[in-house]
Formats: sequence, C-alpha cells, structure tokens
Amino acid sequence: MHDEIREAFEQIHATEQMKQSVSEYLAQNRRKTARGSIRLGLRPLVSICALLLICIGLGNWYFWEMPVSYLSVDVNPSIELTLNRKNQVTDVQSRNKEGELILKDVQLKGKDYLEAVEMLMECDNMQPYLTRNAEVTVTVASSKAEELLSGFASSPVTTYYHGLCRSMDMETVASAHDHGMSLGKYQMYQLLSQYDSGLTTEECQNISMCRLRELLSQYENGREEPVNSEELNSFQESCNHNENGNHHHGNGHHRR
Repeated sequence: MHDEIREAFEQIHATEQMKQSVSEYLAQNRRKTARGSIRLGLRPLVSICALLLICIGLGNWYFWEMPVSYLSVDVNPSIELTLNRKNQVTDVQSRNKEGELILKDVQLKGKDYLEAVEMLMECDNMQPYLTRNAEVTVTVASSKAEELLSGFASSPVTTYYHGLCRSMDMETVASAHDHGMSLGKYQMYQLLSQYDSGLTTEECQNISMCRLRELLSQYENGREEPVNSEELNSFQESCNHNENGNHHHGNGHHRR
C-alpha cells in the first residue's frame, strides 16, 4: 500500500509554468508587505507634518489676526478698528451710515493704528464733519490701552484736531457690539444712563458726539430732568455739518 502511494506522488512533477506562478505569487506578497510597511512608517510622519501645519497656522493667527485691541473714532461718523498684537489694523467696521461713507475713501487694513486714524481724519469725506464745534473722540479698549493712548500724545488727532482720547474696559466691548454701537458712543450712553437721561442705545446711536458730550456736561453741572422729545429731535439734527464753511483752524487738511 505504501509503495503504491509513493509511486503515485512520484508521478507528479512541477511544470515550469507552475513554478513561475508560484514565484510571481510570492514576489507579489513581498511587494504588498513592503508597501504596507512603508505606509505604516509614513503615518507618524504625516501626522507630525499635519500638526506642524496646524501650529504654524495658529501661530500666524495668534500674532497677525487675533484681535487684542479695539479702537473707535467718533465724530458723528462712528468707525471701529480691530488691532492685532503689532497694533496693526486687521478689521474695520462702520457703526453708522456716516461711517460707511468715510470708509469708501480709505483702505486701513494692515496699517499701524496711528497711521490709520490719521488717514481717517484726513480723508475728503471726513472734512465736512470737522467743524469748529466738532468733538473728535478716540476710545481704546485694550490690555495695553495706556501704551496705545500715549501714541496719540504727539499725533495730529490731538495736536491739530484736538481730539479727546480715552479708554474703556475690554469687558464692555461685547455689550457695545451687541447694540451695534462703537466703543465711544456706547461709553457715552453708559455715562448718561447714570443720570437717568432716558436715552436709549438707539437714540444715542443717532446723536453726534458733540451733542452727547454737551448733554453730559449739563448733567455733570446739575441738570436732573430727562431728555424730552423736543430736545431729542434737536439733538438728532447733526451738529457735525459745517455751518460756517470752516474746518478746524480754518485751513482744511492737516499736512505732514
């Protein structure tokens, strides 16, 4: 019996074609295994590269785009600038229709904050608002407000246009934005609210800074009654249009 089985297997011979097929199968398996090993080896490298790209992107945003300071310029036009860590403008918002007209004239993104504010003051569309009784107010909200405000000490905003520069808490920025108001206008609303003026945020939004400051001065000097409808109509007539045809100092644009 054993002899018969041995004889039967001895009759089986591997052909050249069979040998070639086996060889190709084994080679293919080796290639698959190698590719799998390469993919497994590349996975950590791909993950590291992706993480580096994310870190670079976050770093760029942190230094160049992340808002750290807010600054508003209010006359009757109300315009607000967002600043990055380098005190450069990353965003510009108009807070009323007059501000929209001003921003058609100027491109402020990427500018240093002092240069941006001076450009606003000097643009043609701003000039009709810079009358003798105009009240230019620059309001800063920042953890480094003192540094930013000190920059205006020798700026034309204060030396030529006699602007008032002041600060407000960063915590108040969100509330101002929720009401669609600039920092300066919202701060005036808060101050007037302490005297029960009766003015709403919407009403303050439509009153120029010179009228708001005039009203605040009245309350600081003893006024007690709230604003009536007749006064409100009068206040909402802009005081920023030049009745006499004269700008600050009577000589148009400031020139550096």
